[in-house]
Amino acid sequence: MPSVLFFAIDGLQPSQVTEELMPNLAAFADGGVFFENHHPVYPSVTRVNAASIMTGCYPGRHGLVGNTLVIREYDSTRAFSALVDELMTVVEKTGRLLFRPTLAEIISGHGKRFVTVGTGSSGNTFVHNPKPTAGHGRSIHPEFTIPEGLGAEIVERFGEWGERTHPDYGRNEYASRVLTEYVLDDCDLAIYWSDEPDHAQHAAGVNSEHGKEALTVADNAFGKVIGHLENGGRRNETDIMVVSDHGYSTSRGLIGIESLVKHECPVPVVLGTNGASVLFWIPDRDTNAVDRLAEWLMRQPWCGAITVPSPHGGIEGTLPARLVGQEGERSPDLTMSFTWDSEPNAAGVPGFAHTAGQPVGQGDHGSLSKHEMRNTLIAGGPSFKSGTQVGSPTGNVDLAPTALKILGLPGGETMDGRILEEALADGPDPDSVTSSTQTFCAERQLGHALYRQEITVTSVGKTSYVDQGSAERIITT
Repeated sequence: MPSVLFFAIDGLQPSQVTEELMPNLAAFADGGVFFENHHPVYPSVTRVNAASIMTGCYPGRHGLVGNTLVIREYDSTRAFSALVDELMTVVEKTGRLLFRPTLAEIISGHGKRFVTVGTGSSGNTFVHNPKPTAGHGRSIHPEFTIPEGLGAEIVERFGEWGERTHPDYGRNEYASRVLTEYVLDDCDLAIYWSDEPDHAQHAAGVNSEHGKEALTVADNAFGKVIGHLENGGRRNETDIMVVSDHGYSTSRGLIGIESLVKHECPVPVVLGTNGASVLFWIPDRDTNAVDRLAEWLMRQPWCGAITVPSPHGGIEGTLPARLVGQEGERSPDLTMSFTWDSEPNAAGVPGFAHTAGQPVGQGDHGSLSKHEMRNTLIAGGPSFKSGTQVGSPTGNVDLAPTALKILGLPGGETMDGRILEEALADGPDPDSVTSSTQTFCAERQLGHALYRQEITVTSVGKTSYVDQGSAERIITT
């Protein structure tokens, strides 16, 4: 039975996998399976997608609906950033962070070994294994380890992590040493999560010189892993899935949404900014208040697609939250994606969006832009086809059921994602996969302007993937 490695490269776009920018990964892609139509979940932010990768479920089902979110059973009065200290408090107070079991929980229940090593946010790494006392595996991060005493062992063997550099050469060099010298030879499922190029792209823009340096950081770490497996004779015993969490846009403009809501919004709300999207919670969940909030947002020139969960269904001009995977117990009362377009940035990369996170010219994500709702998946190893391109729609929710299939374990059948059979060595021809695409529309007359929105979703069987969501305001007479 082969082992499995998820090698996550935060913010990597498919167009960046070239011989010039990422020679190690490009060579791997040439020999493996390149997924041409891969999707994150919405919002297109990291910790939400990490939870979907680990559970195989949409955000509404696993319960981590935003990088910044409200968990009503924990504290209904404020939104918080999903970082390790507060997430541990959520677990202590409520007994759970996620509603669905993670891969760490599933495979440890079958006697298999799980380890995750991350240089990204502490919340991201914690989400991979969010039951710190349950013994479901090991988590290694500069700010914490699970179990807690593991940190001292890592430092004794490898030295101190050191401070983050820009780009983050040091921590990724350290983490790749931990992965190759400590983890891979004694693990059934391993995860490596590189914080680059995400940090650099936020700071300097997509395909900026700084961003390209960061691509080298991630590619060097990947090359070290491949070299280790080849030198140890384990390359043909390890299935590798290289994935990114989301696509990217360049900031069209920074919207001070918190100030605008405080001074202009007609109803009281608690909001969580998630880059190029905003999630809203109404304190008493009053549908009339949600309707007034929706109307106010629709009048704003930066407002894109809006969804609401089923308890508020029927609000004119909105679309159902289930279309974007946000239907569930912890669903916000309204989600709003900022407007976006496909103009190229200074480096020639298409995709601009308004954002609550970054000033003009810097990189961001979180919206329903088609440029953010496309991300990277490349797979290779004994279980996968060779030299193949898969054009069928796939998504981050598909990694967990596919990994369980490779490991010979049950559990994938209860997930939202599907097994990527068309990519497996004994699977069907990728061209045989059938899919259907549907665009859902809604509109609302606002005096002399018409707000009109659409969300496009593609499905394969029971699994759906969000292609894009957008809106426009049309002046009427």
